Amino acid sequence: MMRAALALALALTSTGGMASEIAGKATVFDSTTIEIDGQRIMLFGIDSIMRKQSCMANGKVWPCWEAAVRDLQTLVSQGAATCEVVGESDPYGRVLGRCKINGTSLNEQYVRDGYALARRSETTDYVAAEAEAKGKKIGLWQGQFMAPSEFRMKAGIFVERP
Repeated sequence: MMRAALALALALTSTGGMASEIAGKATVFDSTTIEIDGQRIMLFGIDSIMRKQSCMANGKVWPCWEAAVRDLQTLVSQGAATCEVVGESDPYGRVLGRCKINGTSLNEQYVRDGYALARRSETTDYVAAEAEAKGKKIGLWQGQFMAPSEFRMKAGIFVERP
């Protein structure tokens, strides 16, 4: 029944074969991607730590990727997500989305918690939230880390965004 309701919601919001809004219970796929009913949604305007990255806090390595994923899991556990699709899907079927849970921006809250950075090449919407987290030294900002984009570049990893 729930799956049928979601399918109907997707059909009603689609334009040209692509849904403009995806809604339902979200699960976390990785530090920047959630999934709703099999559709992977990369969070628009943000970037987060890569699985193989190391972070330092108090002179010690700490599992920052795991902490980021846990924070995102906590955020999505607070209710159903509604994601506005931004742009076309990529070759892997992923879409970019601005998501809300209980009327609150998931993208912005994740940055405000300190576990994601504003992706200024996509939008400046989350720059203030990043500055707030950095100022409070929370999340990734409690220690030292390499910007995910720099880590990917140095590691030869290319992550295609739609």
